[in-house]
Amino acid sequence: MQAQTARTDNFMRFLAWAQANQKRLIVWGGLAIVAIAAIAFVVYQQGQKEIRAALALSNVRVPLSPTAPVPPGTADAFLRVAKDYDGTKAAARAQLMGAATQFTEGNYAAAQKSFEEFLREYPESPWTPQAHFGIGASLDAQGKASEATAKFEEIRRRFASEPIIDEAKLALARLYENQGKNADAHKIYTELVTGNPYSGIGSEAGLRKEDLEAKYPDLAKTNAPIMTPPAPTATLANPPTTKQVLTITNIPQSTVTTGAAKATAATNLPPLNVKPSTNAPAAGAGTNTAK
Repeated sequence: MQAQTARTDNFMRFLAWAQANQKRLIVWGGLAIVAIAAIAFVVYQQGQKEIRAALALSNVRVPLSPTAPVPPGTADAFLRVAKDYDGTKAAARAQLMGAATQFTEGNYAAAQKSFEEFLREYPESPWTPQAHFGIGASLDAQGKASEATAKFEEIRRRFASEPIIDEAKLALARLYENQGKNADAHKIYTELVTGNPYSGIGSEAGLRKEDLEAKYPDLAKTNAPIMTPPAPTATLANPPTTKQVLTITNIPQSTVTTGAAKATAATNLPPLNVKPSTNAPAAGAGTNTAK
């Protein structure tokens, strides 16, 4: 009974307070409704902007075949979508595709600037590694070897687990080789061959590695296995018969691609075909016949 009386008293006090602050409550309620409506409108507008951006991006026509020439004005069309719908996911993709198209057209300086702008506008994008790779490839294509080397070294440190890492390593090794840093190049080629020998990049790395070893035999010694004496074992009267079985499983079967560096993403971006190195080995070079 006392509890019910207390609840009744509290309710009556609330009604008295509400009546005394009626105007203030009406203002607060109105402000809350306006704020909710404004948030809903912004969310709606952003959703509509995303839809319009995606539609504009889909209207930029590109060849279905990667070997077909890109129509003139394609890069500008991508970058126009990126500018008109900035802040959307479609705009981020359009910016990256525009930069990649500029590279494909041979406009390397403009491609570098577009990749750099992508990093400024979308620093948290999952395509950040691809943009860094595009900058490195653009610098390499412009003949800026030292800057390209620094960029690929950065990629090697920061994006070791990203899909573009093998392409970045191959590009870095070629730069090292061109700069006379043969031991560094040989080390990276060995990593690529050991890590994924069945891929196109692994195959190219293997050929370049063999070519280096043919020119500089001392490099081959760095891969010689280290023989260690077996540890002494106790002799048993009736030793059990055992067999050692070496099982190799889960060998990756990667799709063979060209070894040239490409700025690619899982977004159907146009490939970035880096200029082939002038010291690429001849086909079949460096093969050894096991005896």
